[in-house]
Order: sequence, then C-alpha cells, then structure tokens
Amino acid sequence: MIAANNTNIIPPIHEKTSSNVCVEIMMDAECFELPVQKDNQLIGSVTLDDCVATKDKSIKDIISPGFLCIHHQMHLFDVLQVFKSSPKNVCAVLDQNGEWMGILTKNQIIDSLSQTLSIEQNGAILIIEMSSAQYSTNELSRIIEGEGSKVLGLWLHKDDDSARIKVTVKINTSNVERIINGFDRFGYDVIASFGDDGYKDNINRKFQSLMKYIDL
Repeated sequence: MIAANNTNIIPPIHEKTSSNVCVEIMMDAECFELPVQKDNQLIGSVTLDDCVATKDKSIKDIISPGFLCIHHQMHLFDVLQVFKSSPKNVCAVLDQNGEWMGILTKNQIIDSLSQTLSIEQNGAILIIEMSSAQYSTNELSRIIEGEGSKVLGLWLHKDDDSARIKVTVKINTSNVERIINGFDRFGYDVIASFGDDGYKDNINRKFQSLMKYIDL
C-alpha cells in the first residue's frame, strides 16, 4: 500500500512538452491535469482544458502555479491526506533522489484502498457512537469476536464541534442482532446498521406488534 506500487510510469512533463502529448498522457492516465517541471524542479501544472484550447505547440504559457509531489515510499493513507488538503487530483511521484518517477491520481488511491480495506467482501456495516474517552479498538473487536464474528475494517469520524466520535465497522457476517445487543450491554450506541435485512425485518416485526398492542 505504498505510492510506488500504484504509480503511473510516464515521462517527465517539461515546459517544452507539446500540448498534444500532454492530452494523450491525460487520456491514458484518466486524469485532467499534469505536474510540470523545469530543470528537474516542479514549477506548476497544466490542465486538460488548457492543453486542448491552446494554439501553442508547447505548454510553456499555460502552466499554472501549484503542484503536488510525494515520496515513492509514502503510504496510501498519507497520500490521501495530502490530497485532502489540496484541490489537486494528481501528484508527481519522486524517487529517493527526488527525481521524477511518474504520477498518482486520487482515483487510483481510492480504487486501491477499496480493494485492500475489504470493501468488496460481504458483511454488514455498523455505525457506533461513543465519547472519545470510551473508544478502544481492542474493546470493540473483543465484543464483535465474542459474538463469533471478525472485524473486516474500521474507520473513525469525529465532528469538530463534538466530544463524541462515530466508528464505522465492517464485519464478516450479515446477522448483526447479537452483536448490536452485545454493544448495548457494554454501553455503546449503535446508531445505524447496513446490509442486514434480517435484523431490520425483525425490528420491523417487533414495531408492528407494538403498534397492534397499543391499538388494543
């Protein structure tokens, strides 16, 4: 899960590179911009729209300031954080000597993470809310494994204006009723579940029975 394993190996883009070459590379790489360098130093980027619209042979006069670059050994989680702090969708990948290796796009990272984070595996998803002090990966895993299931993936989300966090957990089963009951016993709030129609049907039946009882 490092940048080097996901890099598009393309030749360096220079200010004298033709706009047609840039368009071809962007089409092949399925991206809309390219980092540009001069004298082995990154100086900016060009966009697909500008390359198509220009009448000049080279891209020298359509280079815009701003670019992203990463080390080829950077982990994809860290690369995703780099993209999060920038409007750019493409970054240059540099080797241990700071020299051009190729490019990496945001879509490539998303595709790679979707495969390695078990997103395609079958299983239900739970969203659990708790205080920051209550959060423990070991404790959450212990509760899930205590009910005979395994954690396939776990993601955290914290609102800036709240002391509480939401934990999204993917598990290797579609029957989550016992797991939800287990979290309830330990004081965790399961605020949503996905991919478990059996549990939802059971809750709906209980609700309908309650409504009939109230009507009586």
